[in-house]
Amino acid sequence: MNPARARGHYRGVMFSEFDQIRFGDAVIGFEVRRSTRRHKTMQLSVGPDGVRVAVPVATPPDEIHGFVRQKARWILDRLAAARAAPSPSELPSSLPYLGRDLKVVVENGVVLEVDVRFRPWELQVFLPFEVAEEDVANEIRSAVNEWYWLRALEHVSTSVERWWPDLGRGSKPEVLIGDQRRRWGSCAADGALRFNWRLVMLEPRLLDYVVVHELAHLTERNHGPAFWALVTEVLPDVAERKAALHSVEGKLPL
Repeated sequence: MNPARARGHYRGVMFSEFDQIRFGDAVIGFEVRRSTRRHKTMQLSVGPDGVRVAVPVATPPDEIHGFVRQKARWILDRLAAARAAPSPSELPSSLPYLGRDLKVVVENGVVLEVDVRFRPWELQVFLPFEVAEEDVANEIRSAVNEWYWLRALEHVSTSVERWWPDLGRGSKPEVLIGDQRRRWGSCAADGALRFNWRLVMLEPRLLDYVVVHELAHLTERNHGPAFWALVTEVLPDVAERKAALHSVEGKLPL
């Protein structure tokens, strides 16, 4: 084996080597990660960064080659599926934030990683010069999503604090942000409140409606008349807010 390069340790990985095998007419290149924490088993993964094999530190090259060759057909199928998958779409030129359009501006900058900054009403995305062209879309989307998640936690937590005096029960609940595809929020049996990060894209009055809705479930666990009476007591225009929320479902860009 002639490794192209080796990397230093981190988290128990002594070094990485790059190797390849031939399988029929195909050549499968892979990265070998030798770990001081792994003692017996070998593990193989195929991802955006290619094929990786995690092995115990002293595993002979022949054993690694045999292991990869056994999995070669599966590896080639996974690589073919990845090539056939559509590439991630570029971000739109604007995104919603608190019910307003936020212009997205992407430019190179002297930064170590993708850096997202907000200034009214513009979302500036600074991209390191060394990011590979094929990674740009994923890097930008990941950084922008992280920015939205953090803003969602900030605004949802503020809303919970605002409405807690009217609807709170017991100790203040844990506020969690998630990526629920079909729900804006939920209230767990233990009182934990979970909210969809996309709420921060909506008008604040709609975010408040979802927060009030879930806080009301601390008292009324179902959607019966008592529940809606409680919500309406706090938000007299609940029907209008509910209708406005339904009107945007499935229409957000991320």
